[in-house]
Amino acid sequence: MLNDDRVPVSPEGRHGQSRTTPAVQRFTDRLVEKTWLWAFPRSVRPNHLTVVRFILIPVVLVLLYYHYRWWALGVFAAAVCTDFIDGAMARTRDQITSIGTLMDPVADKLLVGTVLAWIGYHYLVVQIILAFIALELVLMAVGVTITFRSNQVRSANVFGKTKMVVQSLALFFFLLFGILGLDRGVTVTVYMLWVALALGFLSGSKQIYDLHRSRRPQA
Repeated sequence: MLNDDRVPVSPEGRHGQSRTTPAVQRFTDRLVEKTWLWAFPRSVRPNHLTVVRFILIPVVLVLLYYHYRWWALGVFAAAVCTDFIDGAMARTRDQITSIGTLMDPVADKLLVGTVLAWIGYHYLVVQIILAFIALELVLMAVGVTITFRSNQVRSANVFGKTKMVVQSLALFFFLLFGILGLDRGVTVTVYMLWVALALGFLSGSKQIYDLHRSRRPQA
């Protein structure tokens, strides 16, 4: 299941990287490569880090349950870092795989969704985001068969990537401000989640538009 041998994927790549990678993406990849990837031998593959992210999800929840909130914050931050590291690793080391492209967003959504549900389900924006995440997971499950038949994976666009960053930062500061008892800070993170929700709608709209455009008959 964790075989990282390269297989045909769409030109967009594992995390949405196209052949003409945006300058910001190239910059962040180089930054991660110089600051983090040196510590990971080539025997460590991107999919391994994705699996680590899956494993850390229940760890965060257990720590929150037993009120080890500082530890939960640290483990959550580590889990989020694996997302940025495995993406840069896949692109810079040419280790993009179809299974990795599918596993990565599922791990992201489960991480964000479970922590959101635990710490802030009573907020309306959190309830909407959780419903959105559930819908995305269902649609991804339905599309798995089609994905493996075509060996093409439609990865996240710039809105989706930005949404993940904003959500992760909002959750990190939500936990931090909650530990410190800063109610105003928590309010700011709730507004950040509304921004992330708007980015999620933009991402979904762009994916629908791109899908419709790709299916139009050629002139």
